Amino acid sequence: MEKMNIYCVNVEQEAYEMPSDSKKVMLKIEDISLYSSGVFSNVYRGLLKEPVEKKIAIKKTWPDVDRKKFDRNFEFIFLTGRERAPHKNIIQMLYAFSHDYGSKVCESYVFDFMPTTLADVLKTLNPTNAIGPGLDEMDIRLYTWQIFAGLKYLEEHLIIHRDLKPANILVDHDAGTLKINDFGSSKCFIKNKPSESYQIPRFYRPPEMCLKSTDYDSTVDVWSAGCCVGEMIKKGQILFPGKCSAHQFKLYCRCFGCPSEADFKAMKTPESCRLPPDCMRYSKGSGLLKLLPGAKEDQLGFLKRVFQFAPEKRFRGIEALKDDYFQPLFVPQVCRSNDQLVSKSISPEDYRNAIEVAESNSRRFALLTLCTKPATTPKQLLILPACEKSLSFEKVNQNKTRRSTLLPHQQKFARDLRSREDLSFAEQKSTRKRGPRLPNRGVPEELTGGREERSMAEQKSTRRKNKPRKSKEEITGSGGGKEERSMLEPKSSRKRRK
Repeated sequence: MEKMNIYCVNVEQEAYEMPSDSKKVMLKIEDISLYSSGVFSNVYRGLLKEPVEKKIAIKKTWPDVDRKKFDRNFEFIFLTGRERAPHKNIIQMLYAFSHDYGSKVCESYVFDFMPTTLADVLKTLNPTNAIGPGLDEMDIRLYTWQIFAGLKYLEEHLIIHRDLKPANILVDHDAGTLKINDFGSSKCFIKNKPSESYQIPRFYRPPEMCLKSTDYDSTVDVWSAGCCVGEMIKKGQILFPGKCSAHQFKLYCRCFGCPSEADFKAMKTPESCRLPPDCMRYSKGSGLLKLLPGAKEDQLGFLKRVFQFAPEKRFRGIEALKDDYFQPLFVPQVCRSNDQLVSKSISPEDYRNAIEVAESNSRRFALLTLCTKPATTPKQLLILPACEKSLSFEKVNQNKTRRSTLLPHQQKFARDLRSREDLSFAEQKSTRKRGPRLPNRGVPEELTGGREERSMAEQKSTRRKNKPRKSKEEITGSGGGKEERSMLEPKSSRKRRK
């Protein structure tokens, strides 16, 4: 999303408090401005004055929801917080409101405002992506602990994130707090039910998913978290920059050595995809120290226990949160690089809650999501009744060249257009060799100008056909004599005449 700040307003907006069933509140929000803009949603920032005072973010979107069928995706149901306790390191929806525009519905979700992502922080500290101060060692411990605390919560609730990367980790670097965001690819874990293997961005994809395993659990997120930690230690540089899934797995073998037969069984990979031939030579890996030459011994030791081929052996949960690597965080009166106490980011209560065994009802959310049919699901869980419109809120970004969020049919067109642009270079090259390209069918005439794309060869041939031919008189001139005409005749004709 592109960040921007446009036109501040103050509003009062009726909304539903989450996760209550039907409790309405009046939100008094000041200094609302457009913060970032995307194809499918806009994000606004503002200062909430009532019922509590805090900085908030408002995500405004046009979901493709049928109010009669009550269709909802997993992300919305999870963010509402139904049947689960909130967690400090997981993004949580605070309020929600919707407006009807004819047959379309515009929904707005209110969250705590987090100014940056972990990816933004790393780019700021390392603008050249090579030389820079990087994150302070204490901050790396601080953010790593919070990531693993959030993953422990997700595992307890049988949730697989499947898209954990620095860009999806919200950070308030001044306060030292962190929240895991973007649950658009998430799902609930169901034992013995196959899942999609082509998930998780390649640089953070665990080895079992590189080998097309469809039987995995929340341990895939632990591997992704280890890649994020390595990126923090490496000053923003990607730890395993694979070119494809096969090359990604090759990088793992080069670093950690080839998996054993027991590891392959634990990863539950198909036998046909177990070991690419070019990975056989890596019987012993080069080790993490070669990838992270500046890493401390305790950092390398922690990552070695995270990067295990066998998923059940990956370091996580209470055991990881109580590890000696994190003990410097909990020394009394210890400070970060900005002289702020670490206890303001992770309180003693946060630590006690993190190392406690999960309650027996922690899986109620998963049971509700998996076992409840749409027809019997509580209406408040799936649909937002229309709220009273706030005219001043609708004026945000008014009379600007950029549009607000796209309507559903425009979203579909944007997806189609993006899919056409995703052609590989080889396909484009072969298309140019074959000759004229076909017109873009389905693209509105106002975008293409009503003209079909033509190859350079076709354009040249058209110009030749349309070019008027000159007569012999025009070439020789109107008063051209016999000598002038003879110069235009072939040599054989001139010889015969002589």
